[in-house]
Amino acid sequence: MTNSGYMTRQRKNRIRRSRADVIFDAVNVAIIALITLTMIYPMWYVLIVSFATPEEAALGRLYFWPKSVTIEAYEKVFETKSIWIGYANTILYTVAHTIYVLILTIPSAYALSKRNLPGRTVITWYFFITMFLSGGLIPSYMLNKSLGIINTRWIMILGMGVGYSNLVITRTYFQTSIPQEVYESAYIDGASEFQTFLRIALPLSGAIVAVMALYAAVGTWGSWYTAFIYLSDQTKWPLQLRLRQILIENQTQSLDIQQMTQEDIAMMQHQAFLMFTTKYAIIFIACLPMLILYPFVQKYFVKGVMIGSLKG
Repeated sequence: MTNSGYMTRQRKNRIRRSRADVIFDAVNVAIIALITLTMIYPMWYVLIVSFATPEEAALGRLYFWPKSVTIEAYEKVFETKSIWIGYANTILYTVAHTIYVLILTIPSAYALSKRNLPGRTVITWYFFITMFLSGGLIPSYMLNKSLGIINTRWIMILGMGVGYSNLVITRTYFQTSIPQEVYESAYIDGASEFQTFLRIALPLSGAIVAVMALYAAVGTWGSWYTAFIYLSDQTKWPLQLRLRQILIENQTQSLDIQQMTQEDIAMMQHQAFLMFTTKYAIIFIACLPMLILYPFVQKYFVKGVMIGSLKG
């Protein structure tokens, strides 16, 4: 084979591989675009329904944009005092419980990251067992009742403060992301373990603190079952439980339409349709804080996922 023939063959191979790469990249982009659309469209649908007229939304013919835009649903939300009380309660519970989780998780993970900690394996297994064994709802209710926190705001703040998976992720961060030489230098300078944690480990742990805060905040923000079990005072209900009540009321109202006059039916039907769009407006308002918060902690979230993939 001549040199020119060899070069021609190599050029064809490069062209063939290049076309395959282009096809491969196109398929990947199409799949990612489809997955992205699948994730974004539900929230977009919630948004357009909340701005649509009640009658148009009730027909279920909305796909990309409403024919008529109205803020009637949001006006009803702003006029409903109980919704804003639930919103304020949710913010309080989320902030307080997130701080509570961080206070328990970060120091515990730092202590377990020390290989010379006495009983380190036993303590780790103690947390590990809680992933599979639980006392159940009745013992938990009896415990909370004996503590006197039933039907109080403390029941939404004090709960599972340390999760085993979060503990392992945080412990792994302390073990892999902060060089051991930094700790040794602090010990040589006469720093105690507590001073080392406050002045060295904690300032260098912004990423994992942000990840744990995001986990705790998202879990608390969307929680409603705990309030459903333990809170009978509606002034202490979080927003998610208030939304559940609105959904039930909407179904109840729709059952009474057949027993009314034509004028009452028309008015009741409009109110039922308005409640339908109001439900989506509340959903969007409830999700808005997390949607605003997530872009600021996304890089920390990705880093936390990568940390969790390592062995602790």
